[in-house]
Amino acid sequence: DDGGRALATNDTQQRNLAGNSDRADFEFKGVVYSEMKGVYSNPESLLERSTQLLLFPDNTYHYDSGGDPAIIPTLTREEFVAFHKKYYHPTNARLFVAGDESDVYHALSVADKYMSPMGYNPQSRKDSVINYQQRTFKKPVRERKPFAAAASEEGEGEESSEGHMLCVTWLLNTHPFSPMLELAWVVLNSLLLGKSSSPLRKALEDSNIGEETIGGGLDDELLQSTFAIGMKGVKKREDVAVLEDLIMDTLHKLDSDGFSEDEIASSMNTIEFQLREGGGGLRGMEIFLSALAKWNYDISPKDALVYEDALKLLKEEIDKTGSNTFQQLIHDSLLGNNHRVVMELFPSSTLEADEVQDAKIQITRAKSKMSDSEYQSIIDEGIKLKKLQETEETPETIATNPALSISDIDPTPIEYPIHVDENAFKSGINVVSHEVASSGIAYVDFGLDVSMIPYEDAILLPSLISLLNEAGTSGMSAADFRNYVGKSTGGVYATLDIISVKPTGWDDDSKVHPGVNMLTMLFIKGKCTIEKISDLFPVFTKMLTDINLDDSQDILRNALKSNLSSKKSSVASRGHSFANRRIRGRYSVRNFLDEKMYGVNSLESYAAILESVESDWGKVVFRLKNLREAILNGSRNGMVLNLTGDRTVLDAIMVEAGDFLVNSLPWDLGHPAPPTPDFRSVDHPWIASAEKEMLQSNPVRDEGIVVSTQVAYVAEGGRLYDVGDPVSASVSVVSHYLQTGYMWDVIRAKNGAYGAYSRFSSIDGIATLFTYRDPNSPEDTLDAFHGAADTILEDAKSSLTRDNNAAITTAIIGTIGGLDGSALSANDAGWVSLVRYLRGESALSRQRRRREMLNTSVDDFVDYAIRLKSWKTPSIAIVASQSALNDMEREMSMFKVQ
Repeated sequence: DDGGRALATNDTQQRNLAGNSDRADFEFKGVVYSEMKGVYSNPESLLERSTQLLLFPDNTYHYDSGGDPAIIPTLTREEFVAFHKKYYHPTNARLFVAGDESDVYHALSVADKYMSPMGYNPQSRKDSVINYQQRTFKKPVRERKPFAAAASEEGEGEESSEGHMLCVTWLLNTHPFSPMLELAWVVLNSLLLGKSSSPLRKALEDSNIGEETIGGGLDDELLQSTFAIGMKGVKKREDVAVLEDLIMDTLHKLDSDGFSEDEIASSMNTIEFQLREGGGGLRGMEIFLSALAKWNYDISPKDALVYEDALKLLKEEIDKTGSNTFQQLIHDSLLGNNHRVVMELFPSSTLEADEVQDAKIQITRAKSKMSDSEYQSIIDEGIKLKKLQETEETPETIATNPALSISDIDPTPIEYPIHVDENAFKSGINVVSHEVASSGIAYVDFGLDVSMIPYEDAILLPSLISLLNEAGTSGMSAADFRNYVGKSTGGVYATLDIISVKPTGWDDDSKVHPGVNMLTMLFIKGKCTIEKISDLFPVFTKMLTDINLDDSQDILRNALKSNLSSKKSSVASRGHSFANRRIRGRYSVRNFLDEKMYGVNSLESYAAILESVESDWGKVVFRLKNLREAILNGSRNGMVLNLTGDRTVLDAIMVEAGDFLVNSLPWDLGHPAPPTPDFRSVDHPWIASAEKEMLQSNPVRDEGIVVSTQVAYVAEGGRLYDVGDPVSASVSVVSHYLQTGYMWDVIRAKNGAYGAYSRFSSIDGIATLFTYRDPNSPEDTLDAFHGAADTILEDAKSSLTRDNNAAITTAIIGTIGGLDGSALSANDAGWVSLVRYLRGESALSRQRRRREMLNTSVDDFVDYAIRLKSWKTPSIAIVASQSALNDMEREMSMFKVQ
């Protein structure tokens, strides 16, 4: 039951109940119940929800829309149905369609025919109105709450001495903001927190009081906006008060001193660029979600999408009053505003067990109050629900749903324009360009090979990239340089990319890669308007050659602490992605490198680097400088410049691009670097060392990853195809069918996990099954995984062959829809096209794969199921609490996230 109370017994108990006078054990189970248990296991989510309850005592925001898992079981079915009938009505719906004009009008016409007969329900709308919360606090509201934390190595205790969290949250407005004031708050948020050098963020991170800033600053997605700031990982209980004082003192200083012209110009340009560019990616969804910020509250959706007048007014106001525009906001809405919540969370090693015990007591009390007939009714309803969940829809019911056919799918894959100019400007560097509509914005990516870096130093590359993104230059402080970048461009940043490439001779073959052929590249990525092209490349040059590494100890320390803290939280809240990555890193060296850099393995690596930064900064700087020098002096045939934009942009950028490649990069004419190898023909130099480390630190084994959580994230995976085996693209269709069929129906709908996934990669031949916010014992979920293959084989004899293979058609359309998606932004289109070029993918191979998908047959399903039943050396990774892992009757390696 996705919404209401769910009391369930296991199958054996249900069968034995009729002849057994002892009452069977109940358990609470439901998809939303599992979701919210996971949410409340995340300390930051708990802090946010607890704060919102206090900040809005008098309106709807006082309540958690998802439900408190301690309260959800008290909801009756009657209450649930009545609420749904009243509020989930077309009167409260907002329908948005994006696409070609004819498609939009057709979709709206179909929706109108469906919804109009339901009529308008004025009471539903009236009772859905959210009233403005007024500022009613005479003084700030303060609250302390525990959150579940693993016991420290020193032993258990109700309250740990480390790991406190503090966040201060203000209610900003009690009536609608004017468009100009709304935009001013967006800019002020950028001024306070937008960069690592922003004054409020910097003050907190430099204080060494906590590990990472939290709160996120401005939240303007609800009817009323809020501003929140704090830190987690506060070392000492007494430092919590120190942190609050620091927040308020910093705001007082900014109220007094204000912001510099450069700071304001940088933030204004950054925000204006974001407004003009849009978010990219799924453009239709971006527009819809932006519009909802107004539309949900009966304000015209257009008000959320237009900004020119507000921007003009704000610029005029800044021209007249300068920094005072923002100082006044700080003074009136933060310093002079007592309607704020000061929330402290402290770690408790006993809370998790207490909550489990409370749930058992709640069930026991409910069961003890039931009469025999009430008890039997619960059992009967549970059996009825399970039977309903296991009953397939009839073909007649399925036929009533509108559906696409294969003929509706374009048989040709989406291709993006690409032009390659080898040895451009006689620089030795290839220039790749893509002519796409970009509204006068230039997108530039400059990549440099980093394969010459010794393997033992490769783990330092993320630290080097952090400094490229946050530190200053030899002549400019971090704040000054980042303001310069913000004023001159739409943003410039560095990334590390590991890209698998096809071995030589495999251009048009779909085979499992050996995992030894790859590119490792540092990319500087930037964007600017056509008028600012002359400013963009000098920023690239400074980031590559002039970042001041010597004086960046504090910056790197803060970055590492923040990354470590964030990653630890992510393991507990997004354990499915870490478990999936952990498994894939056991079977492929390429995947292991990804796990080493970004997975669970990186927790130990980053902690070791942080310790070195603290104890021997000189050695760290020496190694970082060597990394930078080696990369810059690498062979030019290992570099690439990627340009994306419309024709006028590409024409305008070429002169500056040529000057950058020829005159702004170092030339070592006396000792030219050896050519970068063709990694399609030879193993990457990190492979041998990485393979040895993989066998030691992440061998094929079953593993539990210990965190504090009320739910689990269970994953199992292994090889379905060996290196060199041909793989038809139809396998992707079967994997999609498995996720949307068995995994959804059994793992999610029936067993209550909030998410259930099937993933297969034809590049490495590895398949994984994994769950998200799973309330079941890991052993039960693993047993459910093991039923997947037999279900596919059964379906191959029945449902997959019905109605002219309609189920297969649905799976094909869903798979291709996931690949095609929404129209990409100009930036994304240029990047996807570049990666295809670097990988050695051809349009012919993409066309063949699409044809294989469209021709998927029952035989492909049977083949996949047989391979799944005979998984080659499968292994598991489970992110869960210590108690849940202890209950498993199998030998497992344990990794504890402290």
